[in-house]
Amino acid sequence: MNKKILFNATPTEKRAALLENEKVAELVVERPDHFRLVGNIYRGKVTSVLPGIQAAFVDIGINKGAFLHAADVDPSLLLAKDDDLMERFSRQDTSKRGRVARIPIEKVLEEGQEILVQVVKEPIGTKGAKLTTQISLAGRFLVLVPDTDFIGVSKKTHDMSRRSRLKKIISQIKPKGVGFIVRTIGLKVSETEFINEIHMLLDSWRHIQDEALSGCGIKLVHKELGITTRVIRDLFSEDVTEVHVDQEEDYKDVLSYVESLSPALAKRVFHYKEKIPLFDKFNVEKDLDRLLKRKIWLKSGGYILIDRTEALVAVDINTGRNIGKTSLEETIFKTNMDAAAEICRQLRLRDIGGLIVIDFIDMQSMENRRKIENFMRKTLEADPTATACTGLSKFCLMEITRKRVRPELQEFFTDVCHSCGGLGWIFSPETVTARIDRDLRRVHKKPHNITVLVHQAVADYLHKDGDIIKAMLEKEHRCTIDVIVNEEYDQDEFSFKEIPGGIVREEQQ
Repeated sequence: MNKKILFNATPTEKRAALLENEKVAELVVERPDHFRLVGNIYRGKVTSVLPGIQAAFVDIGINKGAFLHAADVDPSLLLAKDDDLMERFSRQDTSKRGRVARIPIEKVLEEGQEILVQVVKEPIGTKGAKLTTQISLAGRFLVLVPDTDFIGVSKKTHDMSRRSRLKKIISQIKPKGVGFIVRTIGLKVSETEFINEIHMLLDSWRHIQDEALSGCGIKLVHKELGITTRVIRDLFSEDVTEVHVDQEEDYKDVLSYVESLSPALAKRVFHYKEKIPLFDKFNVEKDLDRLLKRKIWLKSGGYILIDRTEALVAVDINTGRNIGKTSLEETIFKTNMDAAAEICRQLRLRDIGGLIVIDFIDMQSMENRRKIENFMRKTLEADPTATACTGLSKFCLMEITRKRVRPELQEFFTDVCHSCGGLGWIFSPETVTARIDRDLRRVHKKPHNITVLVHQAVADYLHKDGDIIKAMLEKEHRCTIDVIVNEEYDQDEFSFKEIPGGIVREEQQ
């Protein structure tokens, strides 16, 4: 697969795009007023402990209190070894990450306590950032896990002999008291590269410890890498043939970082200097224009619809213009296969997380169903973000879960519509007219002349066919009605001038 990474920077925005076979697979965006928090390490202060939900809120110096669940609190990182409470749980296996003693959070934390925490999930919507006390430092090939001797290998490889070999190599070169996890990108690197990165990560961890122990109060102890070096660290592999950077300062940062880790790959980094904007040159902007669209057309002539709700993302598949050539079953299967590939791409591109439900077009052939299931599982395995999917139900529904650590790009790029409140619909002129009628019925002593202020579309409806609708209202309510257009009103807003207490109607369903 041909892969490229593009970096585009302007004073208002920095963007990084991963191209796979000339199509955008992932997009990362950073703005001056909206920096990424995931990976940052803070010395925070516990503001409240809630035993009822086994969680605490921690002030880390951002606008909203951050959330720390009991499952993300490692008591061994907070309590002394000779602590009586720790002794009662000493028989439990705490050697592996995530398998820590489940002590009630009120026994571990108290209000006002200062603790070292790391952000594992960005603030999303009304929810604050999610924290953990189980600190980890990501490098290019390895992840450092302090205060444990655990050695892990990326789940992306199922080769047990390779896993065993990598664990043996790491165990021989790592110091005691720290653990490491081999990342997917590190499955093919040499022992020398592992040694170099171990030294770099240990130096970073020592610096973090010194920062955490100096002074007191809330403090940012470690800031995650910026967008350029972070994307290179996470996405730049042997499969990437070219890296293009359009700003000289970013180009120098990328080149310096690559040369320090993999000098042989430095020749793949290019400073883009052409007059045509970088994203236009590689046809990226065309793909991004469709990023937030609800309907996405497929090559087969079918299309998919992506609808986001509070609980899940629903994806519907339709044959559209695809009328097929042989049989209905073959037409449906072809549409479903095209949709499956596009859906997997859109999940990564839009960074959709949580629960996704896909409504495939119903297929009678069990073989075709199995092909769809196998294709989805294989394609989702290539997604760097953790995903899992079910098989097709008898109604041809498939459920997918995808880890969510940051707001989706739709949330990043857009605000909720002030007119419809996120519904995606507003009242029609006919409905607004009916509401005007009902409000007039509620007025017991109507003045002889009433002025109603409305949107232009509602005024057009009232005046259509020679004012027939307006005349009907006047006859019904025994008054004359003057219709005035208020250019500041949305389509479903209206108000009365002469009726005491008349208000602008803004309710939406």
